Amino acid sequence: MGRLRVGVIGCGGAATGHAAAMASGSDFEIVGLAEPNPEHLDLFRTRVPMVAEVPAFKDAEEMFNGVELDAVTVVTPHTLHHPIVMSAIKANLHVLCEKPLTCVSGHARDIEAAADAAGVTVMVRYQRRFFSPYRYMREAIANGEIGELRSIMISCGQRWLRGTAGSWRQDPSLSGGGMLMDSGSHLADMLLWLVGRPVESVSALVDNAGSPVDINTAATVSFAGGVQGQFGVVGDLATTWMEHVIVSGSTGLLRYETEPQHPWRAGRVTHHRAGEVVQPLRLPEGPEIHAAWAATIRGEATNESPPAAGIAVAELSEAIYESARQGQTVRVGGR
Repeated sequence: MGRLRVGVIGCGGAATGHAAAMASGSDFEIVGLAEPNPEHLDLFRTRVPMVAEVPAFKDAEEMFNGVELDAVTVVTPHTLHHPIVMSAIKANLHVLCEKPLTCVSGHARDIEAAADAAGVTVMVRYQRRFFSPYRYMREAIANGEIGELRSIMISCGQRWLRGTAGSWRQDPSLSGGGMLMDSGSHLADMLLWLVGRPVESVSALVDNAGSPVDINTAATVSFAGGVQGQFGVVGDLATTWMEHVIVSGSTGLLRYETEPQHPWRAGRVTHHRAGEVVQPLRLPEGPEIHAAWAATIRGEATNESPPAAGIAVAELSEAIYESARQGQTVRVGGR
């Protein structure tokens, strides 16, 4: 199989990284763009000059009928993911979908079933699954290097309230939620991915801070086997970004933190074990997510961020919102 012919659905700011990575690599050839807003399309072509001559279409269906495709990447407002991904699967196309896969867990299950039936790859863009610090922590937990897992605390924050003012991200009909559904979705995935056990119950508080959508969230998450989770999302942070993880086991501790002064650089891992504290330097390198998607499509690798990840995050998000609405702990998944 040669280069995969891919279409980009949604040409806003978030799509820039997708397109630049694929256009500069050897796995994909971008052959179509789907974007209804001419101004967004012009700006996108300026930001990604490699696609300046690629044909554009007003929507996904028009692109499906206008060019030969093997795959699409979906970078639209959140509530549009489900119908577009289902339409792409119906067209027998592989999909890389921005997070969250869907805002509703039932929709994510629809996508999983349809992808399995069609034999196509649907990957969710939870790129932290490929980040070396998180891969190190997951391996350390799985290998028993901190003993029996006891608790995990994950917090993230962003100057999100100000940064998304006036955009679709604060329009519930398009976003499906606020900071939790947006940037917080990545860390919700990491909470679930690191623990690797079913969620049993959730108790949460949510503050909209004057916005139509959630801004700040604090949740206590109970996992099977007695593991306790604390999950915090701060959408009105005073600085650009923060990201902290503490994983506690019976014999060890893992910490991950980013530098607020350099928020987009990879953070550092500290491993407390056997009476010593180390900062491991040889962290397991994961593939770049677009390369991982291509390898999965070609049958050279397993899907490391499948629809099941989107289902789990949607279920947790629903439970957080429901607990906050009821003002009490809610059970998850009939457990």
